[in-house]
Amino acid sequence: MKNKKFDTVKMTRSIRDENYEETKGLTRKELLEKYKKRGKDAMKKFSQPSQSSELID
Repeated sequence: MKNKKFDTVKMTRSIRDENYEETKGLTRKELLEKYKKRGKDAMKKFSQPSQSSELID
């Protein structure tokens, strides 16, 4: 077996556990609002042109 530098399954499990802990006490309405806000924040972040994508002469 190869020596892995990155364990994808372990990382996925830790993300799911963290999300569960953050949301376990929320109502459905609160959870929906949280996801809407995260979606809006992501849209803002990824719709802005990044500096690294600009061509340099």
